[in-house]
Amino acid sequence: MKFFNQLDQPIVKKHFFITILGIILGLLLYYYFEASQVTEDGESNPMKIILSVFSGVLVAYSCYFISRKLDAIIPWRVQLANRFLLGIIFNFLASLAIIIILVVLYKKIAQINLAESYESALVKLSIILFMIMLVYNIIHFALYSYYTYVKLQIDSIAYDRKQIDLQLKALKSQLSSHFLFNNLNTISSLVYKNSKTAEEYIRNLANIYSYTLNSYNSKLVSLKEELNLVSSYLLLIETRFGKAFDYNISIPDVLLDSKIPPLTLQMLVENSVKHNQMDTEHKLKIDISTDGHFISVKNNITQSPKSITSFNIGLKNIEARYQLLSNSQIHVTQGLDFEVKFPVLA
Repeated sequence: MKFFNQLDQPIVKKHFFITILGIILGLLLYYYFEASQVTEDGESNPMKIILSVFSGVLVAYSCYFISRKLDAIIPWRVQLANRFLLGIIFNFLASLAIIIILVVLYKKIAQINLAESYESALVKLSIILFMIMLVYNIIHFALYSYYTYVKLQIDSIAYDRKQIDLQLKALKSQLSSHFLFNNLNTISSLVYKNSKTAEEYIRNLANIYSYTLNSYNSKLVSLKEELNLVSSYLLLIETRFGKAFDYNISIPDVLLDSKIPPLTLQMLVENSVKHNQMDTEHKLKIDISTDGHFISVKNNITQSPKSITSFNIGLKNIEARYQLLSNSQIHVTQGLDFEVKFPVLA
């Protein structure tokens, strides 16, 4: 009972459907041969019916397997005309060969002579089979197109859901309570020391949150927008750590309109800050530059902080989004420095 419950239902239905079509085709062939009086005995007997049904099932399965093989070798979307023409030819030749072989076998087993109308009936049968294969390939193409369209729709929905999930995780990182708590502490200390610096700090913090929320629904943003965000973030870090932190941005204007996934640069810079200790003895420097169509974010490696609050989404999140958007890869190098390179997408 468990075995039958575990059967793949779509496969069972598929083979059942092919078999039924084969039986119908076989019965049609039987009535065709009877009407054409291909044999001299002209009598109906179970053997003729069984042989006709068997030939119909064989033809149905041969068409199915030939079509699958051709779909793999010559995809419809790449070579539509060749696939359609070869499908008709191969299915027709295979079907005709199966029927002729079975008719000859029947002649030898039943020890009967073929009527004189055999050749004429064979010509008519060839024409009928050719028309059947023509209709079959048209239907096959229609079904193939329909299922391809449905699959594309499903993949599109899955893609959108995954994209939203990845961007939600990126958003979660930016809206973390730890990040907000650190910034509020910095603001509270700056208000009494330097109100102008505190005002600039708040403005940069507001820019970060505004950009993060506004880019949530965007799959790609311009490099210029991302650099504006990173500049605001780097100013916050510079204000907090002073001379213990330094950075350099060297991106030519020609690349500013290029597209990248939102928060890519910001997350890499944040990871550099998060995973490296900064003080007068351990100065951190971040360098953002370009190598052709690749953007590089590089930092020296200092001691790791004792406590790190991380959502474990940084590099994996960026890598997943690049795979999803363009099947591109990011490149990570670690030695004396830690460097991540990622391509611009447009």
